[in-house]
Amino acid sequence: MADGYAQATRNAGFVNLHSAAGVGNALGNVFTAYRNQTPLVITAGQQARSILPLQPFLYAERASEFPRPYVKFAIEPARAEDVPAAIARAYYVAMQPPCGPTFVSVPIDDWTHPTQPVEARSVSREFGPDPDAMKALAAELAASKAPAFVVGPGVDRAQAVDWMVRLAEKTRAAVWVSPFSARCSFPERHPQFAGFLNASPAHVSDTLRAHDLVVVIGAPVFTFHVEGHAAIFDGTTTIFQITDDPDSAAVTPAGTSIIASIKPSLAMLIDILPETGRAIPAGRSLPPAPLAGDPIAAEFVLHTLSTAMPADAVLVEEAPSHRPAMQNFMPMRGQDSFTPWRVAASAMLCRHRSGSRWDVWAPGRFA
Repeated sequence: MADGYAQATRNAGFVNLHSAAGVGNALGNVFTAYRNQTPLVITAGQQARSILPLQPFLYAERASEFPRPYVKFAIEPARAEDVPAAIARAYYVAMQPPCGPTFVSVPIDDWTHPTQPVEARSVSREFGPDPDAMKALAAELAASKAPAFVVGPGVDRAQAVDWMVRLAEKTRAAVWVSPFSARCSFPERHPQFAGFLNASPAHVSDTLRAHDLVVVIGAPVFTFHVEGHAAIFDGTTTIFQITDDPDSAAVTPAGTSIIASIKPSLAMLIDILPETGRAIPAGRSLPPAPLAGDPIAAEFVLHTLSTAMPADAVLVEEAPSHRPAMQNFMPMRGQDSFTPWRVAASAMLCRHRSGSRWDVWAPGRFA
């Protein structure tokens, strides 16, 4: 619930777990939040400091190490007086790109100690790209005969989908979705939308073989689920990456990585790119939007309902059917856009309407 709340509000969710047992039970969800870069501040109880040397029931011997490495920051403050500052730091770290969960262990007797209030601070979360690297990318895009963008969840997390559309239209490049992308970062009924990449080295290489330039934005290069030869890294394809995650940039096996916030990067690139004479690439063929009364388009009913919902309403439903005919009609971004979802059966889809747009998340793993 906190994961979904954090993704919908784009602000850190707060979770309080029950000592070592609660942290252990939650580790799968902590891992999911870490992989999806969901900002969470997690606190967990700890036994009283006075009996910690006696190894009391349900204590954690090394509490701050328990959820690592799937938290960005973990601490058990040395003094009760340090707990408020530790929680404040956990929030600022969780919200700093790349976002993710943080952890604070609090001994039970700390809650009875008086402390000083901690004033809220303003911490900037945007950081700009290197101008020379962006100029090099712009030059490659201008010279490319068949460029492609691979968009990941980082684009939507940065609320930069509109900027991504503008960039795609200016460059007339095909747009693919990165493997295991947990968010919708490009409208799937756009003429330049090309489809989804599988988490297979061979499939990614074969699919992108026709492109002489591949620019990955807001995603790793690439997330794989099976082994195999990734011919795309053999040097025949020029690869660029724009990411706000230094770890993602560090593990990229080939090409140039630009570490920066997504929105200022796209804005700069659009500004410095020249106009192109390339033809608009053919997009993926999609079925028409469902008609009222279509017996298989239950999602159409949900979409119709959504248009009458208040702006702050939340719609929660079980994961949709896996039938292909049904998957094409999940409302995502306004009334003219639909997207297929392939979600684990145990997942829950929640849509929060914000003006004319939707935020969509699932605590389950996307497949």
